[in-house]
Amino acid sequence: MIKDADTYCYPEFIEFDNDEIQHYNLVHEAENGLLKKVKLLTESLSKSKHKLLEENRFRLFRRGKTFTVISNTESISKDREFATDYQRIEPTKTNLTKNEIQKLEFKAEWNGEEIPIIFNKNLYSPTIQKVNKRLKKEGQKMMLENLQGTYFASIYEDGQRRTLIGFKEIDNDKAVLFGFPEKPYEVIAIPV
Repeated sequence: MIKDADTYCYPEFIEFDNDEIQHYNLVHEAENGLLKKVKLLTESLSKSKHKLLEENRFRLFRRGKTFTVISNTESISKDREFATDYQRIEPTKTNLTKNEIQKLEFKAEWNGEEIPIIFNKNLYSPTIQKVNKRLKKEGQKMMLENLQGTYFASIYEDGQRRTLIGFKEIDNDKAVLFGFPEKPYEVIAIPV
């Protein structure tokens, strides 16, 4: 599942089985960096509204409601259609081992924002880390995880996996990242 700025749920995967779309969440903690799926629900593909955006990108539409709070006693609800994009995952192209990848540091830029790719370290500034320590919060950390041969930079916030950035390919000179909500759907990260 591709998350955008308005998506606050945990990462989700889907698989197709004949006319069924099977939805999966991930177990809370990866075992030795290997992710495991847990079935969430199943729905009918033929009864769903969907669209193939590109060869490896699929959009699923759902009906829902938006709520606007006006005051403590008044709110407005509107029926709305929500769209969720999904990107096909394929095994990451690499000759590197997991340990070699975890030692690499990259930076990428998407939508004017710099994204550091640094594994197993707190990504917050030392000042924020001090504040978080007093508040007994873990902060933000990026872990290298793998699902079905695809490596992901999993971003954890206070011990909860929030976002997955997929690696299409990775070597010592560059990493091709996928899973972004807008074009370009892929970004090239360069070594720091």
